[in-house]
Amino acid sequence: MSNPFIDRAANSFLLLNVTIRKADPLKRSQVAALAAIEGTKLADGVPLVARVGALGTLTGDLKAVISHYNRVRTYMYQYPALTSAGDGEHKRGDRLIPVAQVPEVLSDLAALKAEAEQSLAAFLPRYQSYYQARNSTDFGRVSDVKLPTPTELADKFGVMIRDPQPIPVFDADKLQLPAGLAAEIAARHEAALSAQLENAKGIIISEAEEHLKKVEVQFTQGQRLSQSLIDIAAHHARQLRGISEGFDNDPRVLALADLIDDQITSLGEVKNAKGWRGEVAARAASNAVKSIKAIKSSPIKVPTATIVTGDSLLADLID
Repeated sequence: MSNPFIDRAANSFLLLNVTIRKADPLKRSQVAALAAIEGTKLADGVPLVARVGALGTLTGDLKAVISHYNRVRTYMYQYPALTSAGDGEHKRGDRLIPVAQVPEVLSDLAALKAEAEQSLAAFLPRYQSYYQARNSTDFGRVSDVKLPTPTELADKFGVMIRDPQPIPVFDADKLQLPAGLAAEIAARHEAALSAQLENAKGIIISEAEEHLKKVEVQFTQGQRLSQSLIDIAAHHARQLRGISEGFDNDPRVLALADLIDDQITSLGEVKNAKGWRGEVAARAASNAVKSIKAIKSSPIKVPTATIVTGDSLLADLID
């Protein structure tokens, strides 16, 4: 028998995996470390690690290129990874994307990828000239660090946006297994997936809480308000509504999303936060944080099938 919460999530979300490769702007140098130890008169046994700019005097320019690739990762971090509690919200892996937002996310990622690739393409001719003119002479006595060739440098960068995938739902009825064994495997899979979805919900709520605290402080005390305060609040409202409607239909989370949209997102432009409207938004943020604390203290427990812990067919086969 299928779980309606899991079924709803499977129809409401897709999983998206993006891999980002980039060069390290710094390289370790044992020669530089030994020179530093000698120059600083460190006692024997005191460790020291020295790193030098990987591209010599163009290392700062390299960091500017890397920043464009980092924007792709930062964008993906807006969405929780489908992982178990304790793995961390920024663990690498598949990100949970509401189905309705998938076209927008893919379009945004394609644009960010293009910007990153353009920044690299613009930098490489300058690096080619630098490499040919200077080679590794700018490293002075640091003989264990060499400039990469332009081709080697380019090969260190890349963004791979994989095709969105459905949430893996286990259908025991389609497997030719003994009924008891199939049911047990299905129950374990269901429990694990439910825990991952609950963890994603927790991450979404916690990240919204942190931003709302910032909104309250800035709208109350801030001298220079940023448009991102409203734009990011709108994103959190979408995320809260998406995880509730797409998973457990928690009415408290839906009410929280409505509060953010009605009192904060509705400001539109940050200039509208001046005066009484900003005060209303600050109070709304404060009330939202209080609501989140209440939600966290009394989470909804999604029902799952009972897992056999005693005489288990699966345990007997594995042991």
